[in-house]
Amino acid sequence: MRSDYATAVKDKKLCAANLKILENAANSATEKGYLAAYEILWAKHMGNPFTKLGQFKKGKKLLESVIMKYPDNIDLRFIRWSVQTHAPSFLSYSKDRLRDKEFLVRNLYKLPSPGGRKVIYTYLKEANSYLKGDHVFSQAELTELSK
Repeated sequence: MRSDYATAVKDKKLCAANLKILENAANSATEKGYLAAYEILWAKHMGNPFTKLGQFKKGKKLLESVIMKYPDNIDLRFIRWSVQTHAPSFLSYSKDRLRDKEFLVRNLYKLPSPGGRKVIYTYLKEANSYLKGDHVFSQAELTELSK
């Protein structure tokens, strides 16, 4: 799910398939976090603005509830950072971006999966090209993230 996350934004079939899998099998905090992420991504694939907003709020509510229970989960903080980085400003969902960025810089190396660390690091590094101001990862932060 983690490795498909960035692609699912543009691939409706992949998003739908992963969402269905997660709806039926998400048990761990990380799985529930990716369920929330795919709920949010699914909103991008919907046509009706009101339905999109409802779908976004559903995913956001789930994500925030899982983060409340597991605030030190690296995947959850990455998901929230990425959602808040890409969410349109009218949704007013961006208050945790800097805190999550700092958390990721300090903690990504603790993620037990080397493949998972690589996926998240690559995503963050590539995101740097469109980030602005305090949201840009410095070279020192990228070095820390790459560990």
